[in-house]
Amino acid sequence: MRMPVSLVMVSAVVLALEASEASAFQLAEPRNGAVIKSGGVLKMKVEIPQGLPVVRVTYTLYEEDRAPEDKVEAPPQVVAQSAPFEAALQVPIEAAGGVRLLAVAHVAERRGQYVLFDEVAFRVEPDAALTGLQAEVPVRFSQTLGEVKFLRIQGTYADKVVRDLTPGHTGTAYRSSNDKIVRVNADGRAQAIGVGQAEIVASNNGKEFKVRIVVQPENRENLPPVAHAGTDQTVKQGVRVRLDAFLSGDPEGRNLLYYWSQVRGMPVAVQDPLTLRPAFVAPVVAAPRVLRFRLVVKDEEGAESFPAYVNVTVVP
Repeated sequence: MRMPVSLVMVSAVVLALEASEASAFQLAEPRNGAVIKSGGVLKMKVEIPQGLPVVRVTYTLYEEDRAPEDKVEAPPQVVAQSAPFEAALQVPIEAAGGVRLLAVAHVAERRGQYVLFDEVAFRVEPDAALTGLQAEVPVRFSQTLGEVKFLRIQGTYADKVVRDLTPGHTGTAYRSSNDKIVRVNADGRAQAIGVGQAEIVASNNGKEFKVRIVVQPENRENLPPVAHAGTDQTVKQGVRVRLDAFLSGDPEGRNLLYYWSQVRGMPVAVQDPLTLRPAFVAPVVAAPRVLRFRLVVKDEEGAESFPAYVNVTVVP
């Protein structure tokens, strides 16, 4: 029985993609979804296609969906400079929650040098019980409605280490006692909506902490802007890519300030990240790889949006 031409073509495409993925540079250890203990040793290794002239591999640990500029200290990093390019890195004792490991292979061929990358996500869990949550209180909003502040939730543990549990990927969940006064997103960003007082309850692993919120701003008429980072894209390696905040807006029609950051994938040089439509050149890839970008917009009064995200999938 002969297969329809369309089915043959689809099968060929699937096989080609599978072959490309199988022969691509990729992380073999740790696996996606692995669980690593805080302060433990993370063993790392990569699979390298036969004949690919890799000269070194750089491994870097990043916090999940957080841009490098969000942190004061440099992310943990180690470089393996000889085959088989395996390495080990100690996970920070104060780490907790979602982490991504980026592996970058530096390739040197006669035609020139370039890099390939792969990335996996896993969780870091403290090897000690959570004993309580804490934060500085009260949190006061004094500038304008629409102002945004981080709640800065910390967890105290039985091993005497205090860990940052503000982001949602650490397992912390939030709820506001009054969304008309203050609202909160999954990453602990609180936004002033109306004048008055309210509470935000942070909970993690059976522990709770109530954060008292006081909203008494000078500007009580402003409304927060809304960020829209555009639709997800799939692009070819080496092309110039445009990010687009065109659908972002301000209820009062004020001019916006734009703040783009990259939070996942091989770091790329984003040109004009403080503009409506910044650009970057898609990196070289041996298989489909995802770059993720975050957009925050602010109005002239200082009101800020919650973040919006967009994924750009780069294919060979």
